[in-house]
Amino acid sequence: MKINHKIQLFSTVWMLIIVLAINGAIYFLFLTITQNSELDRLKLQAETIAGAIKPDENQPVNSSDLLRAYLPSNGMIRIINDDSKAIAAVFKNSDYPDILIPQFFSSEKSEVIHAEGVSFAKTVIPIIWKDGQVVQLEVTENLEKLNENMDVLKIVLAIASLFVLIPSFFAGRMLSRMILKPIHSLIGTMEEIEKKETFKKIERIGNSKDELHQMANAFNNMIDLLQKNFEKQQQFISDASHELKTPLTIIESYAKLLKRWGTKKPEVMEESVDAIYSEAVRMKEMTAQLLQLAENESHMRLNLEKIDLVSLCFQSGRTIEQVYKRHIDFLFDEKELFIAADELKMKQLLFILFDNAMKYSSREITCSAVLQNEKVHIAVRDQGIGIPKDEVNLVFDRFFRVDKARSRETGGTGLGLSIAKKIVQAHQGEISIESIENEGTTVHIYLPNK
Repeated sequence: MKINHKIQLFSTVWMLIIVLAINGAIYFLFLTITQNSELDRLKLQAETIAGAIKPDENQPVNSSDLLRAYLPSNGMIRIINDDSKAIAAVFKNSDYPDILIPQFFSSEKSEVIHAEGVSFAKTVIPIIWKDGQVVQLEVTENLEKLNENMDVLKIVLAIASLFVLIPSFFAGRMLSRMILKPIHSLIGTMEEIEKKETFKKIERIGNSKDELHQMANAFNNMIDLLQKNFEKQQQFISDASHELKTPLTIIESYAKLLKRWGTKKPEVMEESVDAIYSEAVRMKEMTAQLLQLAENESHMRLNLEKIDLVSLCFQSGRTIEQVYKRHIDFLFDEKELFIAADELKMKQLLFILFDNAMKYSSREITCSAVLQNEKVHIAVRDQGIGIPKDEVNLVFDRFFRVDKARSRETGGTGLGLSIAKKIVQAHQGEISIESIENEGTTVHIYLPNK
């Protein structure tokens, strides 16, 4: 069953139940009040009759004539002795004595009774009869008119119920359409996305801020996120394919050369093996960095601990110095500078910065760290080739290289600064580059001191 049918059925059924409950309460309340009113009136009439038929020796009156004077228009009056036998009776309908069996009660009583499908109001009170015995005065009246009134009330309530249920049915239908409209739009958008294999958002009308509007916002935000991740994936695949194509081409070329001349010319064999090995190492490094970047896109896991940044800079710098056989100047105002960071990630960050400085500069390299405004400022400066002004904003993009030929010679992949930026951002920090072409470059890193 569709949701709109469920909403219509649910709202209509509940409205029907409520209407029936209200109409039932009105009907039985009105019936009870009317019956009690009839019983009170009949009891008052019985008391009047009882006062009128008291024995009076000065004015003897025939009891039957007296009872007939007080006879209800559609009822019966009887005098019943303690043996439950009628000793006097007057009635409008000759069937009443046979329908209503006489029964003696020793006390007053008023009730509504049903006999052979007919409703009667009956009241009984004890009186002293003319021979001195205690008898019962019974006054009974047919409730036919009351039942007719109740039947009219049933018709009125039924018509009133229709006037309530019919609009409620259409109101439920309109409500279901209004509620399901954004859901149908969502389904249509999903089907269109599946069919056309494109990203599409739900069109939002108005600014109601209700749950349906929130659902549409959540869906559109999800589409934005999926589209962003999809574009990143496409860019990743495109960049990786482009960058891996060059080393693969080199390997293929030298493999052909080796196959053709390798056994005849040892110098060709040595050159080919060195080139293939170099490109294979480069591809391995690039693949590892690509995998790391892919992992960092989702979530970089950090093992935060208290580390001395000054000591870490010295250790990382000394390692790079041993590789390149060059010196790095360290400028620190403090002997110790502690931060909460992942030691391995920070080492990797420093290795990337020192390695870039070594590759693109043949002169002096300096590293400094200072505490500024509750942030630790790290600066790595070289006096190398620098970066053109219009390319400074591109250095954090994947596979970007300032000097393509020099990067090929030094084995650069163009992924180092992208990884560095991810590491800094994972530590809630900031990274920026200040550079002047042919004068040098300074990388600034700001990390929270916590």
